[in-house]
Amino acid sequence: MDLNKILQDIGLSEKETKIYLTLLELHSALPSSVSRRAGIKRPTTYVILEQLQKKGLASHIKKGKFLYFRALDPQMLLEDQLDKYAALKRALPELTQLNKKLEATPQMAVFEGKEGLIKIMEDTLTTKTELLCWANTTEAVVNSCLRDYYPTYIYKKVKRGIWLRGILCYDEMALLFKSRGKEELREVYLIPKEKFPFRNEINIYDDKVAIISHSDEVGVIIQNKSIADTQRSIFKFGFEYAKIVEAELMKSLKH
Repeated sequence: MDLNKILQDIGLSEKETKIYLTLLELHSALPSSVSRRAGIKRPTTYVILEQLQKKGLASHIKKGKFLYFRALDPQMLLEDQLDKYAALKRALPELTQLNKKLEATPQMAVFEGKEGLIKIMEDTLTTKTELLCWANTTEAVVNSCLRDYYPTYIYKKVKRGIWLRGILCYDEMALLFKSRGKEELREVYLIPKEKFPFRNEINIYDDKVAIISHSDEVGVIIQNKSIADTQRSIFKFGFEYAKIVEAELMKSLKH
């Protein structure tokens, strides 16, 4: 299958295609390594890596003094194109296979700004499992750059039938989320934010853990089955305890 032609048909340039396929094979690499493997001059490689990041096809992480680049999951990145391009749909397994040679190695993608955080949230909508979520809803919705995006997110989540279980810091927004649980496919329990303060949003799904700092407008997706399964177990333990804590919280609020 001619992956180069298929990717160019959906709008990538010849050099962008070469760099993207190289990143899929290397998983995480310095620009110099990408340049050598793709056969493209280093200055041009830097420009193309930046273009791929803007298109949501690549991300980077800093290790010591160096930036390492990696391609993002083809299933996530090309999802919106699948219905338009039958050839791309047929090529997706081959593209994904390129990215699975080092499957046991934890992969981490860093996202910044509003567009980056939306990409993280959109990735959670690709899940084949339920979503498990820790969140401070006021930080995640009211004070976040994503506040205008959340209605769209919830609409898509419900349309796709994705069930969410969550542990939320108690406040008026969290109460609203709890009251809409049935129609928005959500089961949540509330815990006192004074006793259990947390500001980051954490979503656990499939073999991934997504962490967002809304105040800093930065987030990461860590992809590794062992890490995700461990975080899933920690969440389930917390979820059972949150039921008890919420009952005590509600009792105290009545007095």
